[in-house]
Amino acid sequence: MTVLGRRRFLGLSGAALAGALGASGCSRTSQQEAVTTAGADVIRWWDHFQPLKPLYERMFAEYGKAHPGTRVEHVVYNPSEMGQALQLAFKSNQIADVHTVAGLGSSEAALVAGGWFSPLADPDAIRAKLPADSLLEGLHVFDGKLYTFPVFTPRQYATLNWFNRELVEKAGGDPDAGPATWDEFRALAARITKDGGGRAYGWIQGLQFQERMQTHVTELAMSAGAALAIIPGAGEMGLVDPRTGDYPYASEPFVQALEFLLSLVRDKVVFPASTSLDARTARARWATGVAGMFFDGSWNIGVVNGQFKQFAGKVGVGPVPSPDGEPVLYGAPAQGQLFVSSKSRHVEAASELLAQCTGPEFSRALAGYMDQVPLDLEAVATADVHPTYKRAVELFGRNVRLAPSPVSRNPAVTQVISEMKEQRPTLGEITQGILSGEITDIGKTLREHNGKLTAERERATRVVSGKGVRVSLDDWAFPNWKRGEDYTAEMYRQ
Repeated sequence: MTVLGRRRFLGLSGAALAGALGASGCSRTSQQEAVTTAGADVIRWWDHFQPLKPLYERMFAEYGKAHPGTRVEHVVYNPSEMGQALQLAFKSNQIADVHTVAGLGSSEAALVAGGWFSPLADPDAIRAKLPADSLLEGLHVFDGKLYTFPVFTPRQYATLNWFNRELVEKAGGDPDAGPATWDEFRALAARITKDGGGRAYGWIQGLQFQERMQTHVTELAMSAGAALAIIPGAGEMGLVDPRTGDYPYASEPFVQALEFLLSLVRDKVVFPASTSLDARTARARWATGVAGMFFDGSWNIGVVNGQFKQFAGKVGVGPVPSPDGEPVLYGAPAQGQLFVSSKSRHVEAASELLAQCTGPEFSRALAGYMDQVPLDLEAVATADVHPTYKRAVELFGRNVRLAPSPVSRNPAVTQVISEMKEQRPTLGEITQGILSGEITDIGKTLREHNGKLTAERERATRVVSGKGVRVSLDDWAFPNWKRGEDYTAEMYRQ
């Protein structure tokens, strides 16, 4: 998502950089993407951001023009292949100068301790171009040294309500904002279904996609008042109530979120084939006009605009529906996406190049692909994007607060998470069971699931602390957390 390669990049002017980034838009592209130049200085860059490939390649081309003696070799991997490729390359000293960490299954702290990365050169210059509180110990900074920085914003979620403006307006809804509350959503879905006469339904979703359904339930629960501290990348094992450090799944907001989804099934407003769809196929069916509403992230309009352009003019977007129409959600601290390898011979050059991915030109260009949202939300306002993408980002800025992360307090928490075994059924599997009717007692099932996770975390903590690691269950609790406010970097030190 961020980087290229070689020195003297400081000589590339702001205007040239803007030109390189100006035109905008994960599988593996195994062949090297740059044209070989005999005797050239080579920087190798591996990532898994297929949608952003054109952005980087424009940057590479502009850089090559400014520095004829240097070129970039770019490989885009399928995320499922990335981890194995990195492991093999690291062991054989063939790893790229700059790479992501997809598929490695280890925390940043563990990888730093394992000698994978080099600290970035000239960290003060990078820090100066980043928003306040975007860098945290245990995620980006280790022993006072900067190893990476976020490029995507933590202020986003995947349960925006995307809707067909024509169907919503015909059913008497607001074609600009959509429904705000759960009751409004349910009533509008019923009217769309009734008007559709078997040809259109109120809501479509990829119910087969367990992980995404788990995300939707969690975000609906937050909209109903669930408070969460978040460990990035740890799934349901990394979500706790910051007030107590306890797992939150037996709380009333989670029960209410599942009851809301179940009510849509019982109302028969769900597109009938939803149980066999994943997110991609559900989106494709939604774009044909068979359903009014669809939960997805900000990237939805980018996909629609690229694959179903004839439908893009009919698309509207609103916030995640909530009981009172005033949702507050919490975002995990943004992780770093790219790292400079400890085996690189071009650490200084790679660091200088990474620093170029922090300015407004890069953020606007990144926004132009309407995929992941850039760290600088304000840059989206002047980007060339679909109006619904701008509205989605505005909603993120309005509704999302920064959550605390136990890892930033004590990086050893990641060792506990790594020791923990997944508890089945997962929240995603429980959600499927509830919506299919196989699970009838929501409260009891969630209490059992909560108890399993709690017992497993206690076991894992005993194992890790028994090895002499300083970690305890107290590391998950944040007594100074305040509902509805950002948890800032300074608050970790209080």
